Amino acid sequence: MTHQAVAGLTPAPTERMVGMATNRPLTVLVVEDDLPIRELLADLLRGEGFTVVEAEDGQEAIEAIAQPARAPAFCLVLLDLMLPHVDGLAVLQYLRQKAGASPPVIALSANRVLLRRALETGAMAAVAKPFDVPELLDVIARHCHDVPA
Repeated sequence: MTHQAVAGLTPAPTERMVGMATNRPLTVLVVEDDLPIRELLADLLRGEGFTVVEAEDGQEAIEAIAQPARAPAFCLVLLDLMLPHVDGLAVLQYLRQKAGASPPVIALSANRVLLRRALETGAMAAVAKPFDVPELLDVIARHCHDVPA
C-alpha cells in the first residue's frame, strides 16, 4: 500500500494550493454522486484557490479526462468509489490504461475494503469518509502539483 489517510496533520497553507510555476489556479476533478458532498468538496477547493470540474458518476469523469480540449488538465482527481453507472475502480483502471500521464487520484469511500482496492489499482491516497477537512486538504496539497498549460 502506498498511502492511507493521515491523522493529526495541520493543513497546508493556501499558497501551496496554487501552481507555483505558473501562478494560476490548479484544476481538480471532483467525482462524487452525492450532491451535498460534491458541492461541499467543490466549495472547499474553490475557497483554497482551485478551479473545480465536477462529475456525478464515473462515466462523466472518464469523459472529462478523455477530452482535454473540453476540460483543463487536472492536477488531481478526488474520486468517490461507489458511483452509479461506472464505479470509481473502473475509473482508476481507465486511468491506468490511458496513454500518457494521468493525474494522481485520491480515493474517497466509507468502505475500507474498497479503499484498499483503490490503492492496489493505482490511487495515490485513500481517505475514509466521513473525512476531516484539514486532513483532506493536507493530502490534496501533497499530491496536487502544477501541470503543463
